[in-house]
Amino acid sequence: MALILHIDTSVEGASVCLARDSVVLRSALNNRQKDQPGWLHTSIRQLMADMDLGMNELEAVAVAIGPGSYTGLRVGLSAAKGLCFALNIPLIAINTLEMMAFGIREKGNDALLCPMIDARRMEVFTAVYNSELKEVMSPCAMILDGTNFAQLLAGSKVIFSGNGSTKLKQVLSHPNASFSEKTATAEDMVHLAGQYFVEKRFANLAYTEPLYVKEFYSPAH
Repeated sequence: MALILHIDTSVEGASVCLARDSVVLRSALNNRQKDQPGWLHTSIRQLMADMDLGMNELEAVAVAIGPGSYTGLRVGLSAAKGLCFALNIPLIAINTLEMMAFGIREKGNDALLCPMIDARRMEVFTAVYNSELKEVMSPCAMILDGTNFAQLLAGSKVIFSGNGSTKLKQVLSHPNASFSEKTATAEDMVHLAGQYFVEKRFANLAYTEPLYVKEFYSPAH
């Protein structure tokens, strides 16, 4: 009966979730991105206290590894690594786009799943998965122009989601395209993290880095 803490600070705000055997026990959400670090550690302690659990009862920490906000990814991964080092438990790294795809998957619906994360202007981080979460298109940075998914849409229904999909909605009109307004949270990685734990697909605690997809760019001052 694995007790796993889940952390997501990769996109909008932050969320944490405590789950046992892939069943959500308790979760917390913060929509204010600027105070992520302080909120994150306080909320983790509160989650454990609310469930009358000690930190030493955790068996793993799962974290959304990216792509997403550069600052958010570093905050989440640093917190997750710190807990894993201190408690001597494994780290589970979950691709944010895969987590988002799982969140919009519908039973009995074979539509392709295309989560999108806003990367400023008309650029997004995106990937495409089938209903079994197998990659159809690997995570990448993409500039949207309305024709990017023409080939996929010609033969399949595609569900687009995430804060980047609002940009696509402005330039794409196709009968096979639909848009989900669901916002992903740490709860959406619970099932995936449970699978990773059973399969012992643990991340290297010393060398795991955020999945940025593209290099961080900071303009010269």
